[in-house]
Amino acid sequence: MNISNTYKKQKDMSKFNVAQYLQYFKLLASIHPKINGFYTMDINEVLGDLRQGMQYPALILNSVNGFFSENASQDNTQNLVKAGFMVIDHADQVDDFAREMQILGDTYEFAMQILSRLKEDAKCGTFLRKFDVNSIKYEMLGPVFDNDYGFMFTFDLRFMVSNLEHNPQDWLNEPKAIMAGFQG
Repeated sequence: MNISNTYKKQKDMSKFNVAQYLQYFKLLASIHPKINGFYTMDINEVLGDLRQGMQYPALILNSVNGFFSENASQDNTQNLVKAGFMVIDHADQVDDFAREMQILGDTYEFAMQILSRLKEDAKCGTFLRKFDVNSIKYEMLGPVFDNDYGFMFTFDLRFMVSNLEHNPQDWLNEPKAIMAGFQG
């Protein structure tokens, strides 16, 4: 499947779009032959699915964070998004070292396949075109959740911030009469 064609149709790929980011990784999970579950790093989702039968191996998308940086002339603002994912699988027996080693080998291989896909899609003009391979970091996991093992990878994506100029039309002229929350 040519994912890049799907994402080339997006209007502005220079800005970070959370929905587009989530959909991209969901699509990756759905077309990977060995990955059977896709989750976001919402602890309630993960723990709820553990109780109801998480599908393994699973791709879990980490929460993103980031920061803005601006050049000296303040005419070019970048959004550096710290992103990442985990690939985990389940060991039925606690202390089954052979199974743990098999899971770690398999999940590392699956994660490398995902990263190679990210690198390839970045070449094709998708929203990932600023995928920074030099920023990739990883960590072995386990046991986590319910005797799960695998790897977590993090990486940077760079986007432009199109407009940090103050627009008076974004604001009311007068404060609201009633406002929920702190009343002090």
